[in-house]
Amino acid sequence: MRWWWPTVDPSSFVGATVVAHEWMTAATGSDKVAAQLVHVADASAVFTLWAAPGVTDALGISVPVHESRVARWARSGDRGHLVLPLMPIIWGSLRLAGVDTLVTSSHALVNSLPAQGRRLCYCHTPVRYGWEWRLERGRLPVVLRPTLRPGAAVLRSWDRRMSARVDVYVANSWFVAGRIERAYGRAATVVHPPIQLERFSLSEAPRTNEFLVAGRMVAYKRADVAVRAATLADVPLVVAGRGPEFARLTSLAGPSVRFVESPSDEELVAMMQQARAVLHVGVEDFGMMLVEAQACGTPVIAQAAGGAMETVDPAMSGVLVESVGVEEWAAALTGFRDPGSASARRAWASTFATEVFHRRMRDVLGSSSR
Repeated sequence: MRWWWPTVDPSSFVGATVVAHEWMTAATGSDKVAAQLVHVADASAVFTLWAAPGVTDALGISVPVHESRVARWARSGDRGHLVLPLMPIIWGSLRLAGVDTLVTSSHALVNSLPAQGRRLCYCHTPVRYGWEWRLERGRLPVVLRPTLRPGAAVLRSWDRRMSARVDVYVANSWFVAGRIERAYGRAATVVHPPIQLERFSLSEAPRTNEFLVAGRMVAYKRADVAVRAATLADVPLVVAGRGPEFARLTSLAGPSVRFVESPSDEELVAMMQQARAVLHVGVEDFGMMLVEAQACGTPVIAQAAGGAMETVDPAMSGVLVESVGVEEWAAALTGFRDPGSASARRAWASTFATEVFHRRMRDVLGSSSR
């Protein structure tokens, strides 16, 4: 394992299936998918660069989770993005001799792992810092931003080389499958992420007149457009979540916008059940929350791009907005009419259920072994 990983007996993984996931910061998004990959692949262990306290329990991961030696430093002060230049070295030093199947859950550089056994990659997106570096500028300290463009070119070259180590690619959406084709020249099977329907349900509580934006407040999700549009239209909006954009969002908000910085899981589900509609302005690779909202029977308003084109049906789900213009979004809010029924949206969301994900991933894992 060299210095970067605590000593683990590699012989304990002979003939086993192992999952490697970039990092685990919350029981959301790609971390939820990684946890389900552990289950469906019957993995005996998980390797990750770092995990937030309590997150593996919250995800229901019961097998050993091995963190790199940078974990404590990366968790402190939200410094994980600063580990980026070291990721190829850290992952490249991990040796798991005799592994039968390696499943990587990738949105950064986990495929730098040396080739071992048969290799399946569930790709959330090719590494953003390389392929969509302009969207990541705001997450870096100002002093490091001039290095991002040349660094991105190096990352793209490295990422393309590492893609050759993967035997089978699985994309979380047709949108991402297209990215994989353009970046790596590889075809990918599409298996949409699992939605835990039991966590989301129709509610008998009356809907409020408030729209809802929820999740981690980062620049590429464009919550600023929703805040400015709600302020312009003077319609009620709840912004639930925290992140680097939080302070800026509060400075943009008018009196019709209120903030809930750290809602519990239960509070967030209740907000989704009672919202007039859930908003998402940014371009998502898939967008699990848009499906989760529909599992609650709640309509959505999303940009007509990315994964939303696969999960939002204007005939029943909600509204697709063609741009990120504030005035167009303000008009979408003031003119919003529910296009369908809660039960129809719930039925549509069930096509993305966990058991569907498990069945399709077992098919892929079985096919890749032949």
